[in-house]
Amino acid sequence: MNKTELLLPVGNKEMCYAAIHNGADAIYVGMPGFNARGRSYDHEWSELEEIVDYCHLYGVKVHLAFNILIFEDELKDALFALDKAVSLGIDALIIQDLGLAWLIRKRYPKLTLHGSTQMSISNHEAIKLLDDLDIKRFVLARENSITEIKQIKENTNKELEVFVHGALCVAYSGQCFTSEALGGRSANRGQCAQSCRFDYELFVDGTKNRNLEKKYLLSPKDLCGIDHVKELVDIGVDSFKIEGRLKSVEYVGTAAKAYHQALKNNEVNETMKSNMAISYSRGFYTGWLNGVAHQELVSGDSKSNQGLYLGKAKIKSGSDEIILKTKRRLINGDGLMLKSHEAFLGEKIYELKESKGSYSLKLGPKFKKEILKSSEVDVYLNRHEKIIKDVKKSYTDKEIKRRVPITISLYAKVGELLKAEVWCDGHRVVAYGKTPLEKAESKKIDHNDLKLKLKSLSHTVYFCQDPQLFVDSNVFIHLKTIKEIKREFVSTLNQKRTYKNIYYPKDISLKKDSQNTARQSKLNILLRKKEQVISLSKLLYSQPHYKPYIGKIILDFEFGKDYFSSIKLIKEFNIKSAIATTRILKPGEYHNFRLIERCEPDEVLVRNLGALFYFKDKDIEISGDFSLNCANSYSFDYLEGKGLSSICASCDLNLDQLNLLINNVDASKLEITTHQYMPEFHMEHCVFAAFMSKGNSFRDCGKPCEKHEVYLKDMYGNRHEIKADQECRNTMYKSKAQSTLKFIEEWKHKGVGQFRFECLHESNEELTDKIEIYLRYLMGEVSIEKAYELIGPAESYGVSTGQLENKKKFFNRR
Repeated sequence: MNKTELLLPVGNKEMCYAAIHNGADAIYVGMPGFNARGRSYDHEWSELEEIVDYCHLYGVKVHLAFNILIFEDELKDALFALDKAVSLGIDALIIQDLGLAWLIRKRYPKLTLHGSTQMSISNHEAIKLLDDLDIKRFVLARENSITEIKQIKENTNKELEVFVHGALCVAYSGQCFTSEALGGRSANRGQCAQSCRFDYELFVDGTKNRNLEKKYLLSPKDLCGIDHVKELVDIGVDSFKIEGRLKSVEYVGTAAKAYHQALKNNEVNETMKSNMAISYSRGFYTGWLNGVAHQELVSGDSKSNQGLYLGKAKIKSGSDEIILKTKRRLINGDGLMLKSHEAFLGEKIYELKESKGSYSLKLGPKFKKEILKSSEVDVYLNRHEKIIKDVKKSYTDKEIKRRVPITISLYAKVGELLKAEVWCDGHRVVAYGKTPLEKAESKKIDHNDLKLKLKSLSHTVYFCQDPQLFVDSNVFIHLKTIKEIKREFVSTLNQKRTYKNIYYPKDISLKKDSQNTARQSKLNILLRKKEQVISLSKLLYSQPHYKPYIGKIILDFEFGKDYFSSIKLIKEFNIKSAIATTRILKPGEYHNFRLIERCEPDEVLVRNLGALFYFKDKDIEISGDFSLNCANSYSFDYLEGKGLSSICASCDLNLDQLNLLINNVDASKLEITTHQYMPEFHMEHCVFAAFMSKGNSFRDCGKPCEKHEVYLKDMYGNRHEIKADQECRNTMYKSKAQSTLKFIEEWKHKGVGQFRFECLHESNEELTDKIEIYLRYLMGEVSIEKAYELIGPAESYGVSTGQLENKKKFFNRR
């Protein structure tokens, strides 16, 4: 079973040591300056080189995570970082940005690339689409089930990497814009604000659900797939990925050891699971490996690390003494998490007495029992001194540290140089003594003693089980000569194992500004239900002079049954019609595509790479949505080359970045969203099923999404509407509309020809009022000041420019 790679996260050197000496086959670490975990430590280049050399010494590969979106003004710096990283001898680059992948492939044709999970790869069609980038491995979406992984593997010869352990974000990687919406921080730039861990209140049809005691409605349990290791290996999964560059050394050590044993010996026991839970756990679950089970995945009662559940404890009346019954061995210094009525309190054990399986505990000075508001609490163990010591010992104790096996053949003849021939992982090293060997004057050589001297390698990374001796019985070998020859072959082996493959970069010139000219700009209108189509049609009947300023009408309905009649109605106005695909495609989910084809729209708005592959050779126009994450001109060119007639710019761009993109592409084919409620989370998790139903999936949930309007209110009072799509996936939207009216005139002069208006929950009158404002502005009937004066009162929470005017940079920690 050990043919599958075990891949561990590294945020610092100690995590690297813990990973290697507990069984990792590979590690992944962030690219300096372009780190997809912006809150983690950002390595200096010299530190990264030390990590690479140390890993290679032990035969462990290094995957460098370059998995963020790259903006136009960063391309030069990105290529500099790329060249520097390649010179260090990294084994693979993990990439999200399609334009960056294209540039890397041109600059380094033979460099190994891995497609990041931020590419939102959840189907084999997306993998086929990117075949020209020669990506060796794809990290699948965490939301893929074992059945789906098997289907993907059967349809591709590419390597597949699957997450088996660690934190689960509720949103699809690469499809989360909540951090951007709330604070101008982009998850696609490694700056996640962990908004899924916020507490939320559930509102149904405008009324707060007061029967729901849980509040962490978007916070999933942590993934633990250790019981499915053999099943995933049998499918042919090439790499098991463990999440956690922000976690602790103990987390890395315990996870590496547990999954190494599971892979090597098919051994899984409760001690392994317990140690992993103590190191970090929000409660373990199999994630989506067994398919959707919304109520199991998100319990709603926890947002952060709890640890291993020990049981219930009582706080003695009149004191802070805690009585806990547990079979778990506790010692002073262990950390406990106490939980009651959704109040959490963590503290170390300061004093304890044990009697017949029961502990009388006193905790440290931070323990204030009034915070818990209860005399009975749930207790979790989230820090255990023995685990901390054992993990540290695993990489500091030379007797138990990982060793690299070598074979040694020693040749010794009187009158010749002592010779050692050493083999290690395909490397052959020959070392010689400095002077010819002499004949022994008295006793014969002791072979056992000579073997012991050769095997004495504890100061190195190597070990030899049984050296082979080809030695004359009457030869004399001085101990100094043995030491010298060992020093020589160890040094040479180290050099060979840390040798850096040299990739010579090919010259590529970064593009200059394109010359775009002003043109008549049109408004594309995205509608979400048939009633809105009818409302807009009435406006066009009464105001036909608006028609020339409408580019197309895009339908994005929760249910597809109304597409036929809506498309027919749009075509009566001789306006281009379009239907949007779902944001995510999983194996076998083609009914939505076939429905779109039967409806015969003029265009399909593709929202994922699999959909692009499906429609690119069909006889229908296709355009690309923001979810394709086009953030630079190379991504734009690559996607356009796949047949897209237009591409909507990424949500991650601020004004300066967007203007640079406009300047470097054919702006007539660039679409900019000018009015929207930003789609924050796009998730497999269904809020409707989890908290408004006793069912765990669409099969038994009763479909409350068809009967009720739902929104969540966060702890800051922000309202977030929840909408389901045709595959029961939920999107959470920001309450405050974003409008870029003030920039449209500038963009028109730059040649941008398409602006998008996205509706959400608007009533018929609200919808037409808003659309008229934008159309009248495009037509020159109202000034920018008047347009803002009109649009403000039309929005319950006002309007903002969102992230566009955000110039702040989120700096990595050092």
